[in-house]
Amino acid sequence: MSLGILGPPGTFSETAAIVYGWPKEELVYADSILSLFHNLCQGEVTDILVPFENSAAGILRNSLLGLTQFPVMIKGEVTVPVKQCLMGAHPYDPAEIEVVVTQPAVLAQCENYLRRNLPGVRIEITESTARAAQMAAADLRKAAAIGPEQAAENYGLVVIARDIQQENNCTRFFHLSQAAKLPGNAGNKSSIIFELDDRPGALYKALEVFALQQLNLTKIESFPVRRKAGYRFYVEVDLPINQLPVTDLLAELESRCTAVLYLGSYYRCREVIAC
Repeated sequence: MSLGILGPPGTFSETAAIVYGWPKEELVYADSILSLFHNLCQGEVTDILVPFENSAAGILRNSLLGLTQFPVMIKGEVTVPVKQCLMGAHPYDPAEIEVVVTQPAVLAQCENYLRRNLPGVRIEITESTARAAQMAAADLRKAAAIGPEQAAENYGLVVIARDIQQENNCTRFFHLSQAAKLPGNAGNKSSIIFELDDRPGALYKALEVFALQQLNLTKIESFPVRRKAGYRFYVEVDLPINQLPVTDLLAELESRCTAVLYLGSYYRCREVIAC
């Protein structure tokens, strides 16, 4: 057994994997979210843990893209609090910092702090918080990185400021494996993606499937279909104990949509797990 996560060591993905209960010696690091999906489907790892949604930045688009492009199944979820630090190779005064290296979702979490304390600072984007810390440690410029305090310890950086993220900041991760041949009902929620033509009433007819069965949708997110006029919708739906079979729900949905992708049934993570 092996779990692919976003690397290098020191990312929030590593923290999430540990609090999720995965042995650290079985973690395998990848340099991007889409690489995680590729490694899973090539059999290089048995499972992956991907960041899916942040309370400040929303759904991560590359994670959503991976769910649509690779044959995977959601097995579980874990939500962890996210605390961000500003760190550098030296104890810079914020006014001295010339460039901040960070990851796109992290930038959204910390933009208020940056606007107040480092207005006009140049931003460089990288794939992970640990990679940002690596770059700050190796850079001869007056560079700072944003990431967890553990990353500062891992790469010998000085913490310049703590807790620079928005309040109540947390990230939800999905535990994924390769897709099963048949859908199952193990869990109290399901994730589904369905595709609709761009025409009046199409979304209403799709959502009616859930309403008629008195199923509660807890999330719905739309994104365009690039190859033609139309939209895809990612939904999460609560599944009561005495629910109709998932196969019946999917069959009815398929009769009203141009495409349906079942991503799995799993147990809801009801509480944020403290690190």
